[in-house]
Amino acid sequence: MVIRHEPVPLVRCRYLKLFVETFEDLGREVSSDMSEASLPAELPVCNGDHLPALPVFDFVDAAAHRHGTEDLGYLAAARITLDDMGSEIRRELEKASSVRGALASYCRLASWEQSHAECLLGNDAAGETLISGSTLPSTDPGKNQYSEWLLIMSLIALIRHAAGSEWHPNEIAFQSQPPIGSKAWMAFPHTRFLVAQHETALKIPTRTLDLPWPGLTVRKVAGSQPGPSLPVKLASSRWDFPNSLSSAIRPYLGDGYPSIELAAELAGTSVRTLQRRLSQHHMSYSDVVKRLRFELAAELLRDPEKTVMDAACDVGFSDPSHFSRLFRQMSGVSPREYRRQQLAA
Repeated sequence: MVIRHEPVPLVRCRYLKLFVETFEDLGREVSSDMSEASLPAELPVCNGDHLPALPVFDFVDAAAHRHGTEDLGYLAAARITLDDMGSEIRRELEKASSVRGALASYCRLASWEQSHAECLLGNDAAGETLISGSTLPSTDPGKNQYSEWLLIMSLIALIRHAAGSEWHPNEIAFQSQPPIGSKAWMAFPHTRFLVAQHETALKIPTRTLDLPWPGLTVRKVAGSQPGPSLPVKLASSRWDFPNSLSSAIRPYLGDGYPSIELAAELAGTSVRTLQRRLSQHHMSYSDVVKRLRFELAAELLRDPEKTVMDAACDVGFSDPSHFSRLFRQMSGVSPREYRRQQLAA
């Protein structure tokens, strides 16, 4: 499988949970489907972390076909609220004064929700506003529909925050060719659906952009913890390959050292190509894992409820002496000393 863009395709882990919740509400048991996919043994509990998109959508597509679930892309994505979006986007949305400003903020940071997503505001020949994007993590067109539905329904949730729950776009366009099921048609009876288009897009009345933005309260989602911080400049200029690869393998650290073969599978490429891409950034795969382990360990050691042994296990070390050696090599101090300094501060 060949990836079309440099970043490893990522998706916010909260969106996987929307699909799982949809299966559960439909009475579908998908635990075995998840175990067969190349997903980490323990999924992140917070909405701030990301997962590699390829195994996520592989799981979703396989489970949908196995259980005969119609309209899964729409049903899961229709659950999206602004609280499901990352804190980076919610902070920017709080500053908006109109729907135009809110959409501009979302489009600038869309890659923080799905690393492969792009979003632009423009106008078409008929004078309607066109919100277009690109969300193609896979070379399998059938699986891209789920990514497209997530982008489309995120934009609709954002506009409905100002325009009301009955608002609907004039047109929804897909690059893939998803079967538009009865539930999607019923939800958007006055919307035109187009498939096999050159871009994912919404067409909306231009006057919608001038609606006042009600704002929102930036608050922590129940049951979540802060995820890794991403600089806005990185989000707006898209992920580079090492950063996206690091985020892709991060959830797997608790299972031990993630092999380079696993990393290549998550990136949808070969081991040789993965190594070549990293060398273009003057890095090796072991550099990526070492830096990731250190950064996550440092984050865990700042948590007063975590012990040094907890931190070692969570980043894939079974031998605490090996963990201490790596940490001292990267920071110049032992994990215990680092923890003491951080908690004292």
